[in-house]
Amino acid sequence: MSQQILILFVSILAAFPILLGIRRRREGIRHKLKQVIVVEGIYLGLTYIMVRNGQPLMESILAGLVAAFVVNSFIKPRRRYVPASVKRKARAEFELKTGAKFNSKKHEYDHKVPFSRGGSHTADNVRIVDKKTNRSKGTRSTWWDVLGK
Repeated sequence: MSQQILILFVSILAAFPILLGIRRRREGIRHKLKQVIVVEGIYLGLTYIMVRNGQPLMESILAGLVAAFVVNSFIKPRRRYVPASVKRKARAEFELKTGAKFNSKKHEYDHKVPFSRGGSHTADNVRIVDKKTNRSKGTRSTWWDVLGK
């Protein structure tokens, strides 16, 4: 019995960083999931309709693929715009924490989880750091993003 509890506890501890990483990427995941659902729906729907109306299977599949690619080209990409309210909150938090005033020549807004890896523009992911620090971060491994260091 105690071994089972220990295994359960270790499993939960092992899953925590993964769940944290998913939470931090929620905006990117939501956008990609919406895109996949729409494109797959168009593809499967058009293929089904064409087959039901007596069209050959290969023509139906090709028409569905073409329609899916066309619809995919019209889906807007994620916006890189950080709302002003999030910037104000990050600035206030920075000034409260450090006691220094925000200077746009010395500081930049930074995403803890990079936007390119699914990071959101929410207040829990945007912070202010020195320009030098922000520009020297470079590419980090996946574990860096998951653990949030």
